[in-house]
Amino acid sequence: TACLKTNRSSTVQHWELNHCWSKYSSKGSTASEEYQHCPPKSLTPMKRAATELDFKMASQSGEIMRNLEAEVKTQGLPPLLQRQWVSKASNKGNPVRIMQWNVLAQAMSGVDKNFIKCPKEAVQWQIRKNRILQEILRYQPTVLCIEEVDMFDFLTENLAPFGYVGIFIPKPKSPCLEFADNMGADGCAMFYKTSALILSNSNSVSLKIDGKPTNQVMIFGQFQTKIDSPQSFYVGVTHLKAKPDFSEQRRKQGEFIADFIKTNCSDDPVIFCGDFNAEPIEPVYQIMKDLNLNSVYTSLSEDGKTEPKFTTWKIRPKGEVTHTIDYIWYSGFKVKAILDLPSEEEVGEGRLPSLKYPSDHVSLVCDLLFDSKKL
Repeated sequence: TACLKTNRSSTVQHWELNHCWSKYSSKGSTASEEYQHCPPKSLTPMKRAATELDFKMASQSGEIMRNLEAEVKTQGLPPLLQRQWVSKASNKGNPVRIMQWNVLAQAMSGVDKNFIKCPKEAVQWQIRKNRILQEILRYQPTVLCIEEVDMFDFLTENLAPFGYVGIFIPKPKSPCLEFADNMGADGCAMFYKTSALILSNSNSVSLKIDGKPTNQVMIFGQFQTKIDSPQSFYVGVTHLKAKPDFSEQRRKQGEFIADFIKTNCSDDPVIFCGDFNAEPIEPVYQIMKDLNLNSVYTSLSEDGKTEPKFTTWKIRPKGEVTHTIDYIWYSGFKVKAILDLPSEEEVGEGRLPSLKYPSDHVSLVCDLLFDSKKL
């Protein structure tokens, strides 16, 4: 039985990876894959015994962490932004940890036009690649949802030893390809831990307006937990159209997402992540609420309704930009814990990115428990 199934079109590349490692070439519009390993067929994923692969992966992950720590130390980098966990529920159970993050495409990280207070060395790939890995691995989410991904090959290679498998869809017309020495098209990616989850189904699509595809994309997956009483749930990730003048386009893209969820989801719990490029006052925010989805980070506010002060903070040539535009939406779960935002002092006067953080967006991380009342 083939371990890797691929459905392709000129603009959408849909990957279904059933517990095997794969390699994806994100440059250009074609894809290539390299089969590396699949667990023995006789071992079922639910109760698979330890194999030589497990020990090999443990050895590789340990080596990657040691090399990463050594290289960061050699580069003389400061610690990553310090943040605190906020407990919201004392319920026992196995939480699903979700991480949402616009990692900042390497091709879009130029300091001269985008981030004028950022040290140039902070956006060099040899620095950023270590910081990106550090940020992901210090939280080790069950599901990782990321945008502006033009380094999917790098992440696949370095996250596989930690038990992650990924899905990637590039933008049909990625702006990254306009830059010299680019690393390939950027897009959305979703990684998940195969030790915790089974991917039952996934869809990778371009968001449509009036039936026509736009340059924005979405991944939507259905997962099942690997526990004695398996639970099924959905996770989506997207990156909506940028710039203040495109609120109406974001509204229509939100309507497409809402219709997709209504059409394709059962009554199972839903998690939807993304950089929406929209403040809470925009119509697309209300569209998500109308789906009976809650925003995780409003749980940090006193009234339980207010979003944090920022999820992205940068200094452009025209001035300082502070926005809340990144969200983790959910239904059918209870919030067990949330990673708080860093303080203004911790972010620093030069804002983001910096030597302490590789992106202009902070990651959003939370632990979610299945809500037994809604199952």
